[in-house]
Amino acid sequence: MDKPTNEWVDNYIDTHPDSCIEDAERAWWDEQIDKGEDLGGLTAEQEAVSKELRKGHAVDAYDKERKRERKENPDKRLLVQAMANCFGADNSPCEAVEVVNPERQVDFVLNGVHYSATLTAHRTPKG
Repeated sequence: MDKPTNEWVDNYIDTHPDSCIEDAERAWWDEQIDKGEDLGGLTAEQEAVSKELRKGHAVDAYDKERKRERKENPDKRLLVQAMANCFGADNSPCEAVEVVNPERQVDFVLNGVHYSATLTAHRTPKG
């Protein structure tokens, strides 16, 4: 729905005598939001810009914006390279071995089927 109908506004004003047209329209929009209606938010381009602006920024204790820098994980790099070496070894049936992300993913082809091997490092449990 684009906006409330005149009938809806009239009924609202009849049941809420102290309200005006603006109150009725505001109540209608509130109802649409409560129903979970898509009210046409941001366009795809605006959403992409918004995502880019939110990505990788953090505010420190002094309210200054800081760029988040991710530390390299040499252990994960070693493991991914070892997987790539195993898949790409001379006696391996795998073809087209490619390290897509040096700390996460190796892609390869086996018998015409494309596979991805992904490495996940789990956090230590709290306790």
